[in-house]
Amino acid sequence: MRVKQLGLALVGALAFTACAKDEGPFFAPEVPLAYTRFINAIPDTVSVDFRFIDFLEYSPYGIQIAFRGFTPYQATAPGSRHLRVFTDPGGSPSLGDVTRILADEQLTFEANKYYTIVVVGFSRAGQTPALRLQVYEDPIPDAGSNVAFRVVHLGSGLQSVNVGITAAGTDAIPTPTFSNVAYLAATAYQTRATGTAWFRVQETSSATEIVTGNGRQGPAGAAGDPLNQLTTIGGFGQAGSVVTAWLFPRSVAGSRAPNVTAPSVIFTVDKHPR
Repeated sequence: MRVKQLGLALVGALAFTACAKDEGPFFAPEVPLAYTRFINAIPDTVSVDFRFIDFLEYSPYGIQIAFRGFTPYQATAPGSRHLRVFTDPGGSPSLGDVTRILADEQLTFEANKYYTIVVVGFSRAGQTPALRLQVYEDPIPDAGSNVAFRVVHLGSGLQSVNVGITAAGTDAIPTPTFSNVAYLAATAYQTRATGTAWFRVQETSSATEIVTGNGRQGPAGAAGDPLNQLTTIGGFGQAGSVVTAWLFPRSVAGSRAPNVTAPSVIFTVDKHPR
Protein backbone atom coordinates (compact mmCIF):
# COMPACT_ATOMS: atom_id res chain seq x y z
CA MET A 1 0.00 0.00 0.00
CA ARG A 2 2.81 2.39 0.92
CA VAL A 3 4.52 1.70 -2.43
CA LYS A 4 1.28 2.48 -4.26
CA GLN A 5 0.80 5.69 -2.28
CA LEU A 6 4.40 6.71 -2.96
CA GLY A 7 3.91 6.10 -6.69
CA LEU A 8 0.76 8.22 -6.77
CA ALA A 9 2.56 10.98 -4.92
CA LEU A 10 5.40 10.97 -7.46
CA VAL A 11 2.96 11.09 -10.37
CA GLY A 12 1.17 14.01 -8.76
CA ALA A 13 4.44 15.82 -8.18
CA LEU A 14 5.50 15.35 -11.78
CA ALA A 15 2.13 16.56 -13.04
CA PHE A 16 2.36 19.63 -10.82
CA THR A 17 5.87 20.35 -12.08
CA ALA A 18 4.76 19.99 -15.70
CA CYS A 19 1.78 22.29 -15.15
CA ALA A 20 3.95 24.80 -13.33
CA LYS A 21 6.19 25.10 -16.39
CA ASP A 22 3.29 25.23 -18.87
CA GLU A 23 3.27 28.77 -20.25
CA GLY A 24 0.58 28.06 -22.89
CA PRO A 25 -1.33 28.58 -25.00
CA PHE A 26 1.04 27.52 -27.77
CA PHE A 27 0.58 28.65 -31.37
CA ALA A 28 2.11 27.52 -34.63
CA PRO A 29 5.01 29.82 -35.53
CA GLU A 30 4.24 32.55 -38.03
CA VAL A 31 6.35 32.17 -41.15
CA PRO A 32 6.68 34.49 -44.15
CA LEU A 33 4.52 33.28 -47.02
CA ALA A 34 3.71 34.11 -50.61
CA TYR A 35 0.30 33.38 -52.13
CA THR A 36 -0.24 31.65 -55.48
CA ARG A 37 -3.16 30.54 -57.63
CA PHE A 38 -3.29 28.53 -60.86
CA ILE A 39 -5.14 29.00 -64.17
CA ASN A 40 -5.41 26.69 -67.18
CA ALA A 41 -5.58 28.67 -70.43
CA ILE A 42 -4.69 25.84 -72.85
CA PRO A 43 -7.50 25.64 -75.45
CA ASP A 44 -6.60 22.31 -77.05
CA THR A 45 -6.01 19.62 -74.43
CA VAL A 46 -7.31 17.91 -71.30
CA SER A 47 -7.37 19.13 -67.71
CA VAL A 48 -4.05 19.69 -65.98
CA ASP A 49 -2.43 19.31 -62.57
CA PHE A 50 -0.12 21.93 -61.05
CA ARG A 51 2.36 20.56 -58.50
CA PHE A 52 5.39 21.90 -56.68
CA ILE A 53 7.80 18.98 -56.55
CA ASP A 54 10.55 20.30 -54.25
CA PHE A 55 8.97 19.87 -50.79
CA LEU A 56 5.60 19.36 -49.13
CA GLU A 57 5.05 22.16 -46.61
CA TYR A 58 3.30 25.23 -48.03
CA SER A 59 3.25 23.67 -51.50
CA PRO A 60 -0.29 24.12 -52.88
CA TYR A 61 -1.50 22.24 -55.92
CA GLY A 62 -4.27 22.28 -58.49
CA ILE A 63 -5.88 19.02 -59.60
CA GLN A 64 -7.75 18.45 -62.87
CA ILE A 65 -8.00 22.14 -63.71
CA ALA A 66 -9.94 22.32 -66.97
CA PHE A 67 -9.54 24.95 -69.67
CA ARG A 68 -10.65 28.31 -68.16
CA GLY A 69 -10.53 26.82 -64.65
CA PHE A 70 -8.68 28.35 -61.71
CA THR A 71 -7.92 27.92 -58.02
CA PRO A 72 -8.07 30.47 -55.20
CA TYR A 73 -4.93 31.95 -53.71
CA GLN A 74 -3.12 29.51 -51.42
CA ALA A 75 -0.25 30.02 -48.98
CA THR A 76 3.07 29.16 -50.61
CA ALA A 77 6.61 28.93 -49.25
CA PRO A 78 8.61 31.79 -50.78
CA GLY A 79 11.98 31.56 -52.49
CA SER A 80 12.98 29.43 -55.45
CA ARG A 81 10.33 26.75 -56.14
CA HIS A 82 10.17 23.91 -58.66
CA LEU A 83 6.79 23.60 -60.40
CA ARG A 84 5.55 21.07 -62.92
CA VAL A 85 2.31 20.97 -64.89
CA PHE A 86 0.98 17.57 -65.99
CA THR A 87 -1.97 16.49 -68.11
CA ASP A 88 -4.73 14.83 -66.07
CA PRO A 89 -7.96 13.94 -67.90
CA GLY A 90 -9.46 12.17 -64.90
CA GLY A 91 -11.35 8.91 -65.08
CA SER A 92 -9.06 6.02 -66.02
CA PRO A 93 -6.28 7.82 -67.87
CA SER A 94 -3.52 6.18 -69.85
CA LEU A 95 0.06 6.16 -68.61
CA GLY A 96 0.92 8.61 -71.36
CA ASP A 97 -1.63 11.11 -70.07
CA VAL A 98 -0.56 11.16 -66.42
CA THR A 99 3.17 11.26 -67.17
CA ARG A 100 3.05 13.98 -69.83
CA ILE A 101 4.79 17.10 -68.51
CA LEU A 102 3.57 20.32 -70.11
CA ALA A 103 5.74 22.72 -68.13
CA ASP A 104 8.71 22.27 -65.79
CA GLU A 105 10.19 25.46 -64.38
CA GLN A 106 11.96 26.97 -61.40
CA LEU A 107 10.01 29.99 -60.14
CA THR A 108 10.84 32.59 -57.50
CA PHE A 109 8.31 34.08 -55.09
CA GLU A 110 8.66 36.83 -52.49
CA ALA A 111 6.96 36.71 -49.11
CA ASN A 112 3.77 38.75 -48.71
CA LYS A 113 3.21 38.96 -52.47
CA TYR A 114 0.44 37.44 -54.58
CA TYR A 115 0.98 35.58 -57.85
CA THR A 116 -1.11 33.99 -60.60
CA ILE A 117 0.53 31.09 -62.45
CA VAL A 118 -0.97 30.40 -65.87
CA VAL A 119 -0.26 27.64 -68.35
CA VAL A 120 -1.23 29.17 -71.69
CA GLY A 121 -0.87 28.67 -75.44
CA PHE A 122 -1.36 25.70 -77.73
CA SER A 123 -0.07 22.30 -76.64
CA ARG A 124 0.01 20.80 -80.13
CA ALA A 125 3.39 20.80 -81.86
CA GLY A 126 3.87 23.51 -84.46
CA GLN A 127 1.00 25.70 -83.26
CA THR A 128 1.54 29.38 -82.48
CA PRO A 129 1.62 30.72 -79.83
CA ALA A 130 3.26 27.70 -78.24
CA LEU A 131 2.47 26.54 -74.73
CA ARG A 132 4.30 28.33 -71.94
CA LEU A 133 4.12 29.06 -68.24
CA GLN A 134 3.26 32.69 -67.50
CA VAL A 135 3.58 34.16 -64.00
CA TYR A 136 1.84 37.39 -62.99
CA GLU A 137 2.65 39.27 -59.81
CA ASP A 138 -0.68 40.66 -58.63
CA PRO A 139 -0.22 44.13 -57.05
CA ILE A 140 -3.63 44.06 -55.39
CA PRO A 141 -4.67 47.64 -54.51
CA ASP A 142 -6.91 49.09 -51.83
CA ALA A 143 -10.10 49.93 -53.71
CA GLY A 144 -11.52 52.06 -50.90
CA SER A 145 -15.22 52.77 -51.50
CA ASN A 146 -14.93 51.75 -55.17
CA VAL A 147 -14.18 48.53 -57.06
CA ALA A 148 -10.74 47.99 -58.59
CA PHE A 149 -10.43 45.87 -61.73
CA ARG A 150 -8.07 44.97 -64.55
CA VAL A 151 -7.89 42.83 -67.70
CA VAL A 152 -5.41 40.07 -68.60
CA HIS A 153 -5.26 38.80 -72.19
CA LEU A 154 -4.88 34.99 -72.33
CA GLY A 155 -6.53 34.70 -75.74
CA SER A 156 -4.15 32.52 -77.74
CA GLY A 157 -4.68 33.28 -81.42
CA LEU A 158 -6.52 36.55 -80.79
CA GLN A 159 -5.27 40.00 -81.73
CA SER A 160 -4.68 42.78 -79.25
CA VAL A 161 -7.98 43.99 -77.81
CA ASN A 162 -9.80 47.08 -76.61
CA VAL A 163 -12.05 46.71 -73.58
CA GLY A 164 -14.77 49.19 -72.66
CA ILE A 165 -17.00 49.02 -69.59
CA THR A 166 -20.73 49.78 -69.65
CA ALA A 167 -23.54 49.66 -67.10
CA ALA A 168 -25.68 47.47 -69.39
CA GLY A 169 -24.96 44.95 -72.11
CA THR A 170 -27.04 46.91 -74.63
CA ASP A 171 -25.34 50.27 -74.09
CA ALA A 172 -23.24 51.74 -76.87
CA ILE A 173 -19.62 50.67 -76.60
CA PRO A 174 -17.69 53.58 -75.10
CA THR A 175 -14.12 54.74 -75.49
CA PRO A 176 -12.04 51.82 -74.24
CA THR A 177 -11.08 51.73 -70.60
CA PHE A 178 -8.17 49.51 -71.67
CA SER A 179 -6.70 50.04 -75.14
CA ASN A 180 -4.56 47.79 -77.31
CA VAL A 181 -4.12 45.07 -74.68
CA ALA A 182 -1.64 42.62 -76.19
CA TYR A 183 -1.55 38.85 -75.78
CA LEU A 184 -0.32 37.95 -72.26
CA ALA A 185 -0.45 41.59 -71.14
CA ALA A 186 -1.96 42.52 -67.78
CA THR A 187 -3.35 46.04 -67.49
CA ALA A 188 -2.98 48.22 -64.44
CA TYR A 189 -5.92 48.21 -62.06
CA GLN A 190 -8.56 50.91 -62.61
CA THR A 191 -11.35 51.89 -60.22
CA ARG A 192 -15.07 52.27 -60.73
CA ALA A 193 -18.05 53.07 -58.52
CA THR A 194 -20.07 50.07 -57.41
CA GLY A 195 -22.74 48.90 -59.84
CA THR A 196 -23.16 46.62 -62.83
CA ALA A 197 -20.18 46.31 -65.15
CA TRP A 198 -20.25 44.77 -68.61
CA PHE A 199 -16.94 44.09 -70.35
CA ARG A 200 -17.17 44.91 -74.07
CA VAL A 201 -14.21 43.29 -75.82
CA GLN A 202 -13.19 44.06 -79.41
CA GLU A 203 -10.10 43.15 -81.37
CA THR A 204 -8.28 46.31 -82.38
CA SER A 205 -8.96 45.67 -86.09
CA SER A 206 -12.76 45.41 -85.75
CA ALA A 207 -15.76 47.06 -84.09
CA THR A 208 -17.41 43.68 -83.52
CA GLU A 209 -17.59 42.34 -79.98
CA ILE A 210 -15.81 39.01 -79.69
CA VAL A 211 -17.35 38.15 -76.30
CA THR A 212 -21.14 37.95 -76.27
CA GLY A 213 -23.99 37.09 -73.94
CA ASN A 214 -24.22 37.37 -70.18
CA GLY A 215 -20.65 36.18 -69.74
CA ARG A 216 -19.58 39.76 -70.35
CA GLN A 217 -21.08 40.89 -67.04
CA GLY A 218 -18.81 41.09 -64.03
CA PRO A 219 -19.97 39.34 -60.85
CA ALA A 220 -22.07 41.45 -58.48
CA GLY A 221 -20.85 39.74 -55.31
CA ALA A 222 -22.99 39.55 -52.19
CA ALA A 223 -23.22 41.61 -49.03
CA GLY A 224 -22.16 39.97 -45.79
CA ASP A 225 -24.43 39.26 -42.83
CA PRO A 226 -22.52 39.33 -39.53
CA LEU A 227 -25.58 38.13 -37.61
CA ASN A 228 -25.53 34.90 -39.62
CA GLN A 229 -21.73 34.82 -39.87
CA LEU A 230 -21.73 35.40 -43.62
CA THR A 231 -18.75 37.28 -45.03
CA THR A 232 -19.00 39.63 -48.00
CA ILE A 233 -18.32 38.06 -51.39
CA GLY A 234 -16.44 40.42 -53.65
CA GLY A 235 -17.84 41.74 -56.91
CA PHE A 236 -18.78 44.92 -58.72
CA GLY A 237 -21.66 45.54 -56.33
CA GLN A 238 -19.47 45.45 -53.22
CA ALA A 239 -17.22 48.38 -52.30
CA GLY A 240 -13.62 47.43 -51.64
CA SER A 241 -13.59 44.52 -54.08
CA VAL A 242 -10.71 43.86 -56.47
CA VAL A 243 -11.47 41.84 -59.63
CA THR A 244 -9.53 40.56 -62.64
CA ALA A 245 -11.19 39.83 -66.00
CA TRP A 246 -9.28 37.08 -67.85
CA LEU A 247 -9.82 36.92 -71.63
CA PHE A 248 -9.79 33.37 -73.04
CA PRO A 249 -9.99 32.16 -76.65
CA ARG A 250 -12.48 29.62 -77.92
CA SER A 251 -11.33 26.03 -77.53
CA VAL A 252 -9.91 24.22 -80.55
CA ALA A 253 -12.66 22.31 -82.34
CA GLY A 254 -12.18 18.55 -82.12
CA SER A 255 -9.62 18.80 -79.32
CA ARG A 256 -9.90 17.26 -75.85
CA ALA A 257 -10.55 20.66 -74.26
CA PRO A 258 -14.10 21.52 -73.12
CA ASN A 259 -16.18 22.74 -76.05
CA VAL A 260 -16.17 26.55 -75.92
CA THR A 261 -17.28 28.01 -79.24
CA ALA A 262 -16.35 31.68 -78.77
CA PRO A 263 -13.91 33.83 -76.80
CA SER A 264 -14.97 34.43 -73.21
CA VAL A 265 -14.19 36.41 -70.09
CA ILE A 266 -13.78 34.69 -66.74
CA PHE A 267 -13.67 36.79 -63.59
CA THR A 268 -11.68 36.17 -60.42
CA VAL A 269 -12.05 38.11 -57.19
CA ASP A 270 -8.54 39.08 -56.17
CA LYS A 271 -9.67 40.63 -52.89
CA HIS A 272 -12.94 40.39 -50.99
CA PRO A 273 -14.08 43.34 -48.86
CA ARG A 274 -13.40 43.01 -45.14
